[in-house]
Amino acid sequence: MANCDAAHKEFDAVVERGIQVGKLPVWTCIEGKVAYRVVKGSYELLAKAWTDFPVQALAAARSAPRGPPGDVYVCSPMDHPRDPSNMLTVLYLPVR
Repeated sequence: MANCDAAHKEFDAVVERGIQVGKLPVWTCIEGKVAYRVVKGSYELLAKAWTDFPVQALAAARSAPRGPPGDVYVCSPMDHPRDPSNMLTVLYLPVR
């Protein structure tokens, strides 16, 4: 897995862009086309982020799912011990 600093360079630019469609980096171990969203903040934000993600992801992809949704914790709390608001998590849904 990429280190947290490298992941921030790759994903910080898409945090505010909502749902993206494409391939995730190889280090995520997620293969194929996905609809994804990068969430920046503590783990407590993830429940809210998951609320609308599957519906929004399918709408953005204009496609059917090809597997179950999941998430990749790009940063751990140990990466940001003083400021968990900088942690990154990628929510994803494999799509056709």
